[in-house]
Amino acid sequence: MNGQITVAGTHASRFRPFRLLLVVLAALVLVFQASDWYAGQVSLPRYCAQQALMLQHLAAINTEDRPAGDSSRRNFIVAAKLEFLLPRMADEPVDAYIVRLRSRLEQECR
Repeated sequence: MNGQITVAGTHASRFRPFRLLLVVLAALVLVFQASDWYAGQVSLPRYCAQQALMLQHLAAINTEDRPAGDSSRRNFIVAAKLEFLLPRMADEPVDAYIVRLRSRLEQECR
């Protein structure tokens, strides 16, 4: 037996980090694909009705300290969700971001 101790009828389970890593990566890919699909099919089309107004609110959010002032903030919160769906790139000017966002919304709203 060469000094090895075995239990009859049982298999020693080994930790396989490679399999675990593959499962985690597959889960992450699926989550990102699902969120991208949801953004394109459900979330972005909601902004089609009031495209210009939402873009104005989003521009105000990115340039002003208190874009809503003392009025209702609901429209600004809804517009801010666009920034989570299509984030602004690092060092991208607000005007370029709004143009990019407008063209993406036009594509989605066709």
